Amino acid sequence: MEIKIKTRYISQEFFINFLFAVGITVFIFSLDAVFQIIEVLVKGTFYPVIVFCIFFLTLFSSFLYIIPLSFLYASSSLFSRLAIDRETLIFSSSGINPYRLTTVLIIFAFIGSLLLFLFNFFLLPEMSYKRREMIYRLQFKNPLSLLQEKNTTTDIPGITIYIEKIKPSYKMKNISITYKEMEKIHFLKAESGRANYDPATNQMIFNLQNGFLIIYDSVQTISKLDFANYRLVLPLPDNFSTQGSIKPKVSEMRITELLSSNGIREKIEIQKRIIFSVIPIVFVLIGTSLGIRLQQESRLLHIGIGGGIAMLFLQLVVFGEVLSYKTELSLFVWLPVFILLIIWGFLK
Repeated sequence: MEIKIKTRYISQEFFINFLFAVGITVFIFSLDAVFQIIEVLVKGTFYPVIVFCIFFLTLFSSFLYIIPLSFLYASSSLFSRLAIDRETLIFSSSGINPYRLTTVLIIFAFIGSLLLFLFNFFLLPEMSYKRREMIYRLQFKNPLSLLQEKNTTTDIPGITIYIEKIKPSYKMKNISITYKEMEKIHFLKAESGRANYDPATNQMIFNLQNGFLIIYDSVQTISKLDFANYRLVLPLPDNFSTQGSIKPKVSEMRITELLSSNGIREKIEIQKRIIFSVIPIVFVLIGTSLGIRLQQESRLLHIGIGGGIAMLFLQLVVFGEVLSYKTELSLFVWLPVFILLIIWGFLK
């Protein structure tokens, strides 16, 4: 009964620190997502839905790092406070080894690792690919971005467009369009309308209201058509198309695609996904021993140390990848895990 009480107490304290760490790291990684969006928008066209999707996909992809970092901070902060308040001594005097208290944390880390395993193998690749595809399409020179108020657009071969006023969502006023079709020159003028671009068919679509269409043929015959509503579809050259130009990277491949290949890159990628899944357990072990030794309540200090350990881990992952490519043995990717376990052994 006594041990159950202590376990509940440790669990509550751990989750308070864990939620705090999640909040801080989500805020930090959200700033990175914002900066990425700003960088993309410099060369792209603003589409609110796409921008928000990129933001959330970037943020959710960061849970690969957020969850392990939160386990590291929560365990080190918790045991550091327990050591400062002499609670570890109280547990010891009650016949409870302080390191026995890590059992419940390891259980939490094991559950977190299972969730990360599913996330890394099934959700993250799809999210990463979708985000890169959206960024590509946003950076792509969308034909609609060529339309400017009170400027004549001639960037599209064979088409001249002049628009007096452009509002959000490409609502327009006083539109003039000249284009050639079947050896005939078409001049179209409308009071208002809206423009859209369909990337699937690579067509620019104008839905126009209240205007007229004049057609000149080769023998100078003129035809005029007045309209209340008119839909103009302009096929664009192939260099405006984005279809079929995005292929998934190795990090974006599905598990079935990775297993079907015997390449060293695919083998390394599988090992990396497993490592990033089990690292919360390693971080809990290191955080517990580190917290007892630090005996500091400063949250900023624990966040800084956690960030330093995470940076060391990432550098070791890169080093392990290099060794794996050199030797063609994917097991070298596990080097950071072994080194961190050795560090934990010295701390313990």
